[in-house]
Amino acid sequence: MARIVMGNLGGALAVIQSREVLAELTSEWSDVTIIQRTIRNDQSGDEALLAALQEGVINIGIQRIDQIPTALPDGIVLAAVTRRLEPRSALVARGTKHLDDLAENATIGVMTDRDGSVLNSGHKRFQITRLSGNLEENLGLLASREITALIVPASTLLALDLRPHIDALLDHETFCPPPGQGAVGLLVREDDDLAIDIAYSLQHRPSFERISAERSFASSVAAPYQVGALATLTDDGGLKLFATITDPTTTLKASLIGKIDRAGQLGKELAEDMLEQLAAAN
Repeated sequence: MARIVMGNLGGALAVIQSREVLAELTSEWSDVTIIQRTIRNDQSGDEALLAALQEGVINIGIQRIDQIPTALPDGIVLAAVTRRLEPRSALVARGTKHLDDLAENATIGVMTDRDGSVLNSGHKRFQITRLSGNLEENLGLLASREITALIVPASTLLALDLRPHIDALLDHETFCPPPGQGAVGLLVREDDDLAIDIAYSLQHRPSFERISAERSFASSVAAPYQVGALATLTDDGGLKLFATITDPTTTLKASLIGKIDRAGQLGKELAEDMLEQLAAAN
């Protein structure tokens, strides 16, 4: 019987997502032995998982899309994206339903530098603090009132059965999520045919195309900008990509509609248009 090793990083969320993928694959591929393995995060998480793939320690890597680099190492491909869940970010604020209802100088905790930059650009009246702990520790800071509110991916709270903590879902035009938030990807080596076939069996095509547009946009915008992107399906089967580019002083917002089979090109075109606008403004 063929054998496949599927790897994920440590942490409650990563393990839960990997187990869900494992259950689906085991049901689909009864003639293949699929083993789940947690990869130690001795180095940066992305590098640890990618290195395990490159070295043949695992055949399939399971990772949140928003944590997968847009530029993958040679020989590694994103073979599939599972059905995307809630892509927006959540406000956790002890019952407060809107950012605008928070007091002047309220301390808002964020879990990434990107989220801090995006929040600061649109809400300069807040004190923004970058949190380094895990979600449970950060919720504890909120409970002890060391911070006033917390911004976290809604999909994380939903996956960890923490829905009651969600006070509001932040509209993407107010707080645009990072590309790929709410989706899980399956990474493989491009020469591993069996792993590609197995991973592709979980492909959710609409989610994959949405992610392709968002990642194409992100890869076309160079540092030092921070980006947000969210692609949605239109009523006529097309794709609408809304995106933001944030620098230290402002956030530029724009959108573009196109055919779903041109998702990658759509992201590139929107990035080029927005970068031209930024260049003209400066």
